[in-house]
Amino acid sequence: MSSEQSPEFSLPALGNALVHSLKMALEGDEHNGGWYNGLLFALENVSAEQASRAPVEGRVTVAAHAEHVRFTLEVANAWLRGERPEINWADSWKVQQVSEAEWEALKAGLRQQYETLLEMAHSRPTWRERGVALMIDNIAHTAYHAGAIRQMVKLVQGGGR
Repeated sequence: MSSEQSPEFSLPALGNALVHSLKMALEGDEHNGGWYNGLLFALENVSAEQASRAPVEGRVTVAAHAEHVRFTLEVANAWLRGERPEINWADSWKVQQVSEAEWEALKAGLRQQYETLLEMAHSRPTWRERGVALMIDNIAHTAYHAGAIRQMVKLVQGGGR
């Protein structure tokens, strides 16, 4: 039996845990002393010029990471709706430089994809194995990029390590 055909299960605690972890990855935890700041927080005070500057020559920019995560969340949303879009992961890294307007639109698009995924997770009464795995994968993936972006921002803003 494939994970597409796996039985559905309803565990409210599982859905709540997935939502909590997704919020942590993207928003962070400001209620417990701010011990972890999520991806959206990491991008908050980054200018378009900084987002367009590679921390090391030949590497991708903060804008590229942000677009890659936005695209990944868009794919996750499609999968949870039952769609199976054609995916070109290489294209998700093509955005390197952005104007102020493009940067604001990219961040707004990232937030919109996150809010859509959050709403789908909140409203899902049952889960299949593939849906749970997809959520966990996206939480881990987003948390990774949040950490990478935090380090890149330090470099492009001149803060060193």
